[in-house]
Amino acid sequence: MSEQNDRPLLEASLESAEVIVDAVVNDEVLKEIPVVSIAISICKGIESIRNRVFAAKLQSFVFGLGQNHEVLAAKYRRKIEESPEDARHVGETLFMILERLSDLDKADLLAALFRAYIDNVITSEDLRRMAQAVDMSFMDDLRALFAVERHPKKSEEAWLRYLAPSGLTAPLGGNTFGDIGAVYYEVTPLGARLQNAYYHGRKKLAGTK
Repeated sequence: MSEQNDRPLLEASLESAEVIVDAVVNDEVLKEIPVVSIAISICKGIESIRNRVFAAKLQSFVFGLGQNHEVLAAKYRRKIEESPEDARHVGETLFMILERLSDLDKADLLAALFRAYIDNVITSEDLRRMAQAVDMSFMDDLRALFAVERHPKKSEEAWLRYLAPSGLTAPLGGNTFGDIGAVYYEVTPLGARLQNAYYHGRKKLAGTK
């Protein structure tokens, strides 16, 4: 997405911050998800630019969850019953990372990962690791990861190199006579699970189930 397109989106989100918060506050079912309920309390002081930006990220996260809030809340309640500690860690991690994200599209991505978590596609540990990786990564590089159907092996593509600090990709050295000393990159198991979780979340959003 170009800067020319991003700027109006951000401006519109900031201007409609009060509407965003009011809509979420009035959704009693959605407030059962801790990351949302905590965010609401932060956003009530909507007069500051920082809180308006946070409200814009909350909007992107909520939209990424889709419209089936009752189903989502019911699944999350089951997660709490299964493991209150895991559910608490997930809520805390999502809130803290959502607060510091530098790209609105990452908030939408976190929503997709949350969908995968409550549908048991990934574990709470997976979600927390992935959320940290998303926070560390440049969104364009994440888009490149999601765009590939088959993970490249021993690749020198720049996006693979840039994602390495996040743990989504990893370096490997050349092992033939002709490429000894060369450094290539490949997608890690964590990166593959992130891609699968993202696809699941987007599919669920499209089907609103």
